[in-house]
Amino acid sequence: MSDLGPLAGEPRERKYHQPAAARVGVWLVWWVLLMSLWVMLDDSLATDELLAGAGAAALAALVAELAGYQAATRFRMRVRWLVPALRLPGQVVRDTVIVYGALWRRLARGDQPDSVFVTEPVRFGDDTPAGVTRRVLLIGARSVAPNAFALGIDPGTETMVLHQLVAKGGD
Repeated sequence: MSDLGPLAGEPRERKYHQPAAARVGVWLVWWVLLMSLWVMLDDSLATDELLAGAGAAALAALVAELAGYQAATRFRMRVRWLVPALRLPGQVVRDTVIVYGALWRRLARGDQPDSVFVTEPVRFGDDTPAGVTRRVLLIGARSVAPNAFALGIDPGTETMVLHQLVAKGGD
């Protein structure tokens, strides 16, 4: 084997070992997320539908956990990172009203809304798995509401660059 790593078809050496309890926890998190998605998309609480969803979510969670384990990915999450997610439903509702208002003005009067690039201060953090996970969650959460899309975080200025579909007053 060369210094460049294993050749195609050769097994990779695992850099860390994940205990079975941690793998079960990862599977459970995947199952809860996927089952929640099933209930939202299926829009039924009938027992047979829930059982089918539970089975499909269990199988998909198994595949997701195995893929993550085989790829030796490490996902580090802190509970305190989820607290700002409590604001997401309000942001989605507010931005939906803004975007639909702009759509109505466009259809009714022909007004073209101004879009804008804005920056928000954020802490870039380090390049550990926890730091990378935090940045991914920041960018993903900031892109959920329909009026804003996060383009990335600039480590030099510690700002997140966002595109707003409809420019908000005062920004």
